[in-house]
Amino acid sequence: MKKIIFSSFFVLVGALSLAFFGGTAHADWTTLQSSTTKEFTGISCPDARTCFLVSGMYLSGGSGSIVKTTDGGETFTVLNSPTLNPLHAVSCSSIATCYATGDFGTLLKTINGGETWIEIDIGSKTNTPRFTNVLALDDSMVIVIGRDGTLFRSEDGGGTWGRPTVKSVSDFYAIYFSDKKNGFIGGDDGALFFTEDGGATWTYQNALHLAGQILGLSGDGKQTVFAVGDTVNKSLDGGKTWTAQSLLSKSNSAVTVVDAKTAYVLADLNSILSTADGGTTWKTDVTAVNAFFKDITCPEVGYCLAVGSSGRVLRLGTPPAPVAPVVPITVPVAPSTPVVATPVAPTPEPVVAPTVMPVATNVFTRTLKKGASGNDVKKLQELLAGVGGVYDGGETTGYFGPSTSRALGKFQEKYSLAKPGQAGYGEAGPKTRAKLIETAEKETSGTATETAVVKTPAKTVVSFMRKLKKGSSGNDVKKLQEILSADKEVYPEGDISGYFGPATKKAVGKFQEKYGLAGPKDAGYGELGPKTRAKLSEVAE
Repeated sequence: MKKIIFSSFFVLVGALSLAFFGGTAHADWTTLQSSTTKEFTGISCPDARTCFLVSGMYLSGGSGSIVKTTDGGETFTVLNSPTLNPLHAVSCSSIATCYATGDFGTLLKTINGGETWIEIDIGSKTNTPRFTNVLALDDSMVIVIGRDGTLFRSEDGGGTWGRPTVKSVSDFYAIYFSDKKNGFIGGDDGALFFTEDGGATWTYQNALHLAGQILGLSGDGKQTVFAVGDTVNKSLDGGKTWTAQSLLSKSNSAVTVVDAKTAYVLADLNSILSTADGGTTWKTDVTAVNAFFKDITCPEVGYCLAVGSSGRVLRLGTPPAPVAPVVPITVPVAPSTPVVATPVAPTPEPVVAPTVMPVATNVFTRTLKKGASGNDVKKLQELLAGVGGVYDGGETTGYFGPSTSRALGKFQEKYSLAKPGQAGYGEAGPKTRAKLIETAEKETSGTATETAVVKTPAKTVVSFMRKLKKGSSGNDVKKLQEILSADKEVYPEGDISGYFGPATKKAVGKFQEKYGLAGPKDAGYGELGPKTRAKLSEVAE
């Protein structure tokens, strides 16, 4: 089995590499200062300005680190990590939730934008897996691959893991999904497997069995897919058939596809190649000295970041400007007409609830899709966050990234507007925008008139809107943990992490037993179902 071995020679070369560019460079590519000299191996950008980078040398303890930028690479921050194990890949489903993988069975997760990371144990502890790549399709659906045919899949954000059957012991390196159902994994000896059910089952495809090693897979989210490694191959029919590309490079470590015409390949360790005609012709954008490029991503057309050895980061173009904060507009509510009554006994003071303003229908004047930014995108995200089960992340960043596209797709499926693979899926076209506004107006129509509300002593109102179980994450999990931690008999650990792990599950079970809701052998034990949520809200009040 062919393996990539990163020897200590790389460290020596990296140390001697004082000048990064010793060859030729495209005028639009610039070198960024990453504040570290470690060997970058992976990068993931959940939006155009926010990127997470990981480092690690093969089986070299102490080489792992996680770095973050929130301004497109102008500045970088080294994050606190629970491990120094080498990391080889990172994947973010949102600016809050990311996963990172590496050697010695290392799998990390954050749900707060990298402020804290937790280690997730999967696989054998005696023969720890060597993970090479990870893909977070959303906050819950995660796929991890590695050497010796390693493949794990979680549907609950890492709470539980399955091992889909893959009849191969090849080392897997590459993973790509065009949507939440259809995807590929690739590795040594042209090993290529595809799935049509979100990774539950995989089928071997022998079309690239002579292609050698497959190190990178990427596509345009539709029918165009590139596979790179010892060779470069392209498919125009979603991976059913492949055509070899005539590149002079003999080793290609990664590829990123911007659209059906534009793609970038990391070639021969030190070069970045690009095509603007779908792979018919290629040109060299960058030739660098001792760059040892490992990964590349393009959050937008004409804007890319590539990472390599000694903390090197190259950037094409400039990041978009930050979205200006929306200034809230306060609408004064006219005071109600006072009512004079003969005092008999002290009565609660009536208060007029503010009038709910109608949803603005003129905020959307264009089709919104991946890469768009502005106040209209922020309003779109606010509307999606108000639709149950569609936009669980709920970030209102003003940038239309992958998580917003997935949320729109869910909304379109929910209201039968579009299905995966159809034109306009995951985009806010006229019909989708109209339905969003209609849905939002229905949500607010019942509260548009003034109603008298009696002032009562303040209470903490707790509302859990979904079922919570092992693997769930978010502010509602954090609120659950806060309530449980008030009872030391139920939750003596008292950790408020926002992640539903084994300790939280155990605490929920104790709570259910205490109030006669469920026992250890009952269905739903250790999970926050309707009855348990209701009792928790009652206890919190």
